[in-house]
Amino acid sequence: MNECQCKYKEDASLEGRRKEIAIKVKRVREMLDREGLNGLLLTKHSNFSWITAGGKSSVTLCVEPGVVSILVTRDGLYAITSVIEARRYREEEQMEELGFKVLEHEWYENKAPDIVAEIVGDLSKVGSDLPFGSAKVINEKINPLRYTLTDNEIGRYLYLGKTLSAALEEYIASVKPGMTEYEITGGLCEALWKHNIDQVLFLVSADERAYKYRHGIPTGKKLEKHLQISVNGRYKGLITTVTRMVHFGKKDPQLAKQYDDTCEIECRSIAAVKIGQDDINAYHANKKAYEDLGYGEMWRLHGQGGPQGYNNRDYVITPTSHGITQVNQCYCFNPVIDGTKTEDAFIVTEEGPLFVTRPVSFPKIYKEVDGIKFERPGLLFIDS
Repeated sequence: MNECQCKYKEDASLEGRRKEIAIKVKRVREMLDREGLNGLLLTKHSNFSWITAGGKSSVTLCVEPGVVSILVTRDGLYAITSVIEARRYREEEQMEELGFKVLEHEWYENKAPDIVAEIVGDLSKVGSDLPFGSAKVINEKINPLRYTLTDNEIGRYLYLGKTLSAALEEYIASVKPGMTEYEITGGLCEALWKHNIDQVLFLVSADERAYKYRHGIPTGKKLEKHLQISVNGRYKGLITTVTRMVHFGKKDPQLAKQYDDTCEIECRSIAAVKIGQDDINAYHANKKAYEDLGYGEMWRLHGQGGPQGYNNRDYVITPTSHGITQVNQCYCFNPVIDGTKTEDAFIVTEEGPLFVTRPVSFPKIYKEVDGIKFERPGLLFIDS
């Protein structure tokens, strides 16, 4: 377990955010040079939050594009939006203080292409994260720019992880048999929204649904004894994932052993991720761990995880989808055996894995793999 958390603190001041933005703009401009482009247009929610050091461009959470596009050129930064949004982005999002010139157009006219063309000329010399006229969609070039987290981003991530873990575990301990999965989900929303953590995903599975389904979205089913909750929480654009489980009744040794095995698979997967090495190593370690522990068939029933950041997974590691691990890149694995699941995110630092989410009030399991010491959450048994 890494103990360097105290060195990372979020600096949410304008100056702190400007410094972070400068690091990212430098990465973008180096990419423009490599690709022979005159500008990069970022319109996805994730990329807006990334380039603005924690800003929000989403009004309707489930719809892309965002309401503001960021244009980065070789010598300028621009925020392009409609008159509907411009005032708030100047006053509340403080775009101009952060270094972005706000350019607005009428809401009933699609003038954004004209604005971009006026700044950079030929749109075919512009990279974009969404289709935009003759601009080139180059997400395969954009996404890796986000992988190495800045110190300020790590500070935000640790706030998210600590707050999400504590709120989730405190709330789960208050859940009672007889509550529906919908009620439980509503209580989780209340527990998290007050901390400025919005929810990207809820999986709430009671009893047999935790054994049958890998993605058990909430239903009206009432909890009897066994509960599995997975949450994707987002704070200032960064997303992390966490799973916790509770069982009502006397401790079941077989269930506890299975949960411990699931945790072992996760730890072996984490230990296989090394800076500068291909993360396909974690894929192979994960698969072998299932086989070693006697759960080989379970491996094929669910994606096992991969890097995350401004998406819940930047990609799921497979033989055709993998990459070289960057310093300070975030990952999360989520092994599942019918009825048990473990999942906490971590940042791959020079000192070892730095956990974003971790057990706070839940019981703890201690493990060691390849010299790395782990403190993992246990399954909470409540003898009712």
